[in-house]
Amino acid sequence: MIPGRLLNQFIAVAEEMHFGRAAARLHMAQPPLSQAIKNLEEMVGVQLFARSKHAVALTPAGRAFLDEARELIAQGQRAIDIARRASEGLTGRIAIGFMGSVSYELLPRILREFRTRFPAIHVDLREQTSVEQIESLHAGKLDLGLVRVPLVNAADLNMRTIEVERFIAVLPRDHRLAASRSLRLEDLAEAPFMIFPADKSPSLHAKFLLACDDAGFSPRIAHEAWQMASMVSLVAAGMGVALLPAQVRNSPHPGVVYKDLENDSEHLELKIAAAWRGDNLSAGVHSLLSVLEEH
Repeated sequence: MIPGRLLNQFIAVAEEMHFGRAAARLHMAQPPLSQAIKNLEEMVGVQLFARSKHAVALTPAGRAFLDEARELIAQGQRAIDIARRASEGLTGRIAIGFMGSVSYELLPRILREFRTRFPAIHVDLREQTSVEQIESLHAGKLDLGLVRVPLVNAADLNMRTIEVERFIAVLPRDHRLAASRSLRLEDLAEAPFMIFPADKSPSLHAKFLLACDDAGFSPRIAHEAWQMASMVSLVAAGMGVALLPAQVRNSPHPGVVYKDLENDSEHLELKIAAAWRGDNLSAGVHSLLSVLEEH
């Protein structure tokens, strides 16, 4: 392999057609440059320059070698540029976990910004519950997850809250309170509820129960479902009511109405966080975190 320094010296002489001018261009003395070109010719095994007392010219072999030398230098620079872009998060790939509930509004918003800023990074999306994402992060199957907090078994992971939303009530369109101008959670105390199962969505499950406790009642559980679309369909079928994250509003359904709750309970607030391993220093993770920080 011919060193890049030697190739640059050859190119300088070939372009200047003068050892003195080439040496000045390279900020070196002429004798070492002449010796370097002789060494290059020995390495290649052919004469690259025809020399006389008054002129320097490329031989046919030298002209052919010049094209290849320029291409080798360009390839080396491209490799450097690619490495730098990867280091800056401009290339690579990232495996992102997400809950179905963030696919209504938050995830599309984040991905649009990410793809605009880092189009060369390949994104691998995997829909999983928050609990499953924590397991996948520990196993190295995900680079970053979008999860609802709090969560157990996640103390060793880095967490950054990126969104705070609220529970809203989802009522059948023919519910007696569907047209009410205001609604409090206790107004639904007698209604059957659809809830998230504790093993699939522990944070939403616990938040719901605590919010009902703050409102002064123990809810009557009719059904469990862990996908918001399924819960909305069950509500539309008249199977009960539900408290769902406000992002569900981005998926209107003709059989339901979405109602804000006037309660001030902190348990109606829902936090979404980015989770990643502290030892994951990939460019993809750093790039996505920069987008989330601005978000």
